[in-house]
Amino acid sequence: MGLEQIREVIFPKNGAEKKYNLTSDYYHLIMGVFEIKPNTEALDIADIQQGEKVLDAAFGTGWMLEKIIPLVGPKEKVYGIDFAPGMHRVTQERLKRENLENQVILIQGNTFSMPFKDESFDVVFASFLLDLQKIVDIQRLLYEIKRVLNPHGRVIIVAMTKEGKGLEKIARCFYDWFYPFWPTIFGYRASSRPIYVDEEIKKARFSIIKEKLTHIAVFHFPIKIVICTKG
Repeated sequence: MGLEQIREVIFPKNGAEKKYNLTSDYYHLIMGVFEIKPNTEALDIADIQQGEKVLDAAFGTGWMLEKIIPLVGPKEKVYGIDFAPGMHRVTQERLKRENLENQVILIQGNTFSMPFKDESFDVVFASFLLDLQKIVDIQRLLYEIKRVLNPHGRVIIVAMTKEGKGLEKIARCFYDWFYPFWPTIFGYRASSRPIYVDEEIKKARFSIIKEKLTHIAVFHFPIKIVICTKG
């Protein structure tokens, strides 16, 4: 696969919506399963409380939404935004099976321009979202997240990181080397890649209050979990 073809799969000229829409039925089998361990750890340290207003930015197949709903309690709805119609359909089916569909508000939209008022949310969850973006777009995304976060709210970020020692460093170096050769499966190719998570967060003037370095369950690629507030 040539370099230009790789770029087209990662950042499609016809829009990433099509990529995720086409793979929505089996996305959780391809990549979602690798995200369960760090996302579970992120929820453990996020300390989401009953009554908090939570947004899951780019909710994908809805796995996180399903886990967040019991944490906020029956009187509060959880919000989710994702641009792919297929992800909305898969998520709605998941939540309906669990009788949770009435406890969410799902928005089809872009996380770079979210249809929410300023300071709308107590918590914004952004899992494997920053590391999908072009480096030049990460700050724009963080500023939009900051806009919808209330003054005392917090952001939970989960992303692949350049950090890590020992096995995690070896795995990350292998990932960086192998990235151009990563196979495309059913039209989907892994787009996340390691970034300097803390640097990007601090550049956006967030204050880090908790952080944890972990890894995905299978290949030990290093993952950074960061809880931060408006600086």
